[in-house]
Amino acid sequence: MSPTPPARRRLPSLRTPVRVPGRRTGLRSPREELAEATAHGQVYLRRLQRAQFGLALLALVAFGAVFGVLPIALYLLPTLDRHQLVGIPLSLWILVVPMLPVFVAIGWLYARRADALDDAFRDLVER
Repeated sequence: MSPTPPARRRLPSLRTPVRVPGRRTGLRSPREELAEATAHGQVYLRRLQRAQFGLALLALVAFGAVFGVLPIALYLLPTLDRHQLVGIPLSLWILVVPMLPVFVAIGWLYARRADALDDAFRDLVER
């Protein structure tokens, strides 16, 4: 039978925390980072701004894709001008009528996502 190894003794730690007068120890919250305009606070703000900018570009591209394609499609299909509905050419109906629902849908989705971004940022700051 082999002898059991001796129990290890814990050596005292050689690290001693250094306290600087007037400076708080520990991590600062995002709220403090933003209030004191530190580099970390700037990172939080830049991240929010980039997310908002990306969302705005997405909404702009969606709007441009829908309303940029409609006139091109009507230009390529000139026979739609011959047909009329209530005395108005069908091409105008196709151009004008979908505009409001699509405009409202893009705006609603944009506002919903922007609110979600703001809520996420607020949750981060209030933790």
